[in-house]
Amino acid sequence: MADPRTWPALVISAPDVDLSGDREGHLAAVLDDFSPAAIEDLAELPLPPGGLWDPSFPPIPPPPPAPLHWRVFFDGPATRAAARAEVARVLPDLTLVDEDVADDDWAARSQRGLTRVEVGPFVIAPPWDRPAEVPAGTTLLIIEPSMGFGTGHHQTTRLCLRLLATFDVTGQRVLDIGTGSGVLAMAAARRGATDVEGIDLDPDAVQSAHAGAALNDLTGLVTFQEADFRTTPPAPADLVFANLTGGMILMSAAALVALVRPGGHLILSGFTTEERAGVFEAMRTLSLVRTDTEDEWCTLAFKRTAPGG
Repeated sequence: MADPRTWPALVISAPDVDLSGDREGHLAAVLDDFSPAAIEDLAELPLPPGGLWDPSFPPIPPPPPAPLHWRVFFDGPATRAAARAEVARVLPDLTLVDEDVADDDWAARSQRGLTRVEVGPFVIAPPWDRPAEVPAGTTLLIIEPSMGFGTGHHQTTRLCLRLLATFDVTGQRVLDIGTGSGVLAMAAARRGATDVEGIDLDPDAVQSAHAGAALNDLTGLVTFQEADFRTTPPAPADLVFANLTGGMILMSAAALVALVRPGGHLILSGFTTEERAGVFEAMRTLSLVRTDTEDEWCTLAFKRTAPGG
């Protein structure tokens, strides 16, 4: 941890507006590996011609796009340095500046800019934006944004949640590999799965997932383990989520397939459409049942054929 009066941060800015929409998603994926404590958007959105938005005339048009400008907080200088090196390697056009920020409640201020996300039948909300009423058929989860990614604000989490909504997991065993905040595991439990386990190598992620389960009254219904599924595999499941990176999926393909019961399904995400062909080939022993994309991110759903099926 840095000096208790300051937090190590990395200010990341782009030279121009990314019209393709790829840059922010790639940056978020790179930063995810370093478990940032918070991300603050510093971009100042330009005003329209005339200089003012007119709130009296709905709908208010979306503001013009602005170049990426983030301040990212880390748990220590070493993590910041490692993240800076990886961002510089993957996205060399970005400007990176170290900054030590006074601990004046920055985390609460930056996190409170996040609002709830609606994904199919799911509503993922921070505690301060919990809906007053939850319609019938809607599954509500409360997630602290400080619990890292997996709050529903990233495309890969949304893709997995949409796919989960298409499966009947009532009474089934569900595995969430690389569980992070535990949102997918908790969503499966809310949808009727009775044996749900989340696995992650990061002890902070597991601790946060336990806290999230308590916040959603799911303690005892969902278990979380700090483990490497490749060396300490859990029992196979009817539905397995693996929201990882493309490289991790390719390296772990056989181990992931082994986690799926015959007749069960494997949902893979965390990779881009450019990586889709490689991921598909790595899972050639399974049957592809669905492909979904959002922006440049991709999710593939496979079925493991039962003997004689």
